[in-house]
Amino acid sequence: MKTELPGNLSLWDERCMKSFIEQNAGAFRVFASRYVNDEDTIDDFLQEAYIRLWTNRERIGEVGSVNRYFYSILYHIILDKQSYLPRKDVSLEESGPLPDMLADEPAIFQHIVETESTRLIAQALMKLTPQRRKVILLSLQGRSQAEIGDLLGITVSTVKSLKYNALSQLSELLSKDDFFLLLLLLSIR
Repeated sequence: MKTELPGNLSLWDERCMKSFIEQNAGAFRVFASRYVNDEDTIDDFLQEAYIRLWTNRERIGEVGSVNRYFYSILYHIILDKQSYLPRKDVSLEESGPLPDMLADEPAIFQHIVETESTRLIAQALMKLTPQRRKVILLSLQGRSQAEIGDLLGITVSTVKSLKYNALSQLSELLSKDDFFLLLLLLSIR
């Protein structure tokens, strides 16, 4: 369950910091993995970013979004240490090698939006019934309705019904943009 944390970092105690890390560590890890392909290096960068946030919390004070502020800290740590990074394989269509990609502000914004959208979709999926969630997750894996039916021991018409009801519920839980992203992910699998 998500705990609402104060936007004024000077009010944070250890409990707030622990809650912040527990709620967001996965999303921050996904974000860092866009630039770094070594798990140990990602761990080091995350630890350094958490320490910077914690040790400077009183000086930082009020922020509009703690998550966006943390993404900025993490991004700058990655940027500062880019010459030490193992390079990710980046296609020519993706702005060239890592240093060029890191310098591209629209790319950083896009990665933050993708990471946050993925987190929101995952949270919405957790609100579905277990069977609806399984149908959507198997669909995201590219499974056909017949395969899903076989795996779950249900008919194809039940799969269709569960998927329809799940998507109806998700359309209410997600913003239009996040729901559109989910539909896009379902269609390309």
